[in-house]
Amino acid sequence: TTTTTENHQCEVSITLNETHLIIATNGLPNHDFESTLACSQGGDCAVAQSYTWSIPRSPVNDTSGGHNSADCPETNGDYECAPDRGAVALSINGVPIYGPEDGPGGDAVAAEHGAYNEDRQPIELGICHGHAAQGGTYHYHADGNCMHWHPEAGESIENDYDESTIQAVAQNTYDGNHSKVIGVAYDGYPIYGFWGYDDNMNVVEMKSSYELKDGETGYNGIDDYKFTEGLGHLDVCNGHFGPTPDFPQGIYHYHTTMQNGDGDMGFPYFLICYYGEADMSSDAGGGQGGGGDCDGFGETWGPGIGPPPPGCEGGQGGQGGQAEISVIDNWSFDPMILLIIGLCGATAWSLRVK
Repeated sequence: TTTTTENHQCEVSITLNETHLIIATNGLPNHDFESTLACSQGGDCAVAQSYTWSIPRSPVNDTSGGHNSADCPETNGDYECAPDRGAVALSINGVPIYGPEDGPGGDAVAAEHGAYNEDRQPIELGICHGHAAQGGTYHYHADGNCMHWHPEAGESIENDYDESTIQAVAQNTYDGNHSKVIGVAYDGYPIYGFWGYDDNMNVVEMKSSYELKDGETGYNGIDDYKFTEGLGHLDVCNGHFGPTPDFPQGIYHYHTTMQNGDGDMGFPYFLICYYGEADMSSDAGGGQGGGGDCDGFGETWGPGIGPPPPGCEGGQGGQGGQAEISVIDNWSFDPMILLIIGLCGATAWSLRVK
């Protein structure tokens, strides 16, 4: 946490071509936040970055199988894995959404809520389960709904956004309605908050279908969890197909989760695999989609962990530089474009078209 109030500006810029949204962000949220230990112990307080993300305008399902399942073993190769560490998606305020694991490989969210003692490296999550990493790269490991939290008179996010238990977190943004979009995955499918429609169109808290294996605590991260179909509302990727207020005819979409169907940890909290075809390329090393020598970089490196790999010292970027693109000639936006633009109103954003 910084010692003084700082004037951080959230910035989001969207450029359209025929197939993709090119989203440039500075990685700073549109709400109060805490950098936590990377700042107080390492001097790496959250600072503006230069991210560029490429998101498909029209998602295409990728259910043919044959994928490497190392980072999502419960999928058995049926879907493309999201990185266990590093960026897996983008929030609509431009902040990267990370996988569930911390630098040493444990479940960062489970450790934050006391499921086990992270004795390999100090890890602390701040407001909205976000924090800064080496290079001042702010990111979320869970929740990410603070952008839609509106304080009453006399309230502050620091004192009144309740994260005391995993049961309390979803209540912060409950208003009786389906949650709003909080992000978009690299396959182009939206990520909604905690609340969604069940099979009877009732608004309920969406629950994960992952649970800890017998005797495990989350200390070993993804390897400690198994998928139990039907335990919660969501599938092995932490999403489902169904109607939303924005897509009443139905669309595949992910949800943020803090609980599973038994009321335990809601691993993987955002998503663990991609239901659609995701652009896994990266020019920045471990950025969009992860992989490569920088995979896992993003947390504070400290005693017993070692320095970041060569070339990863400057913080974890987005997809990297983009070639000059031809933008579209009209405003015939599809619903996903309108959705993202409409929900960027609380940020400083711009849209470039011809």
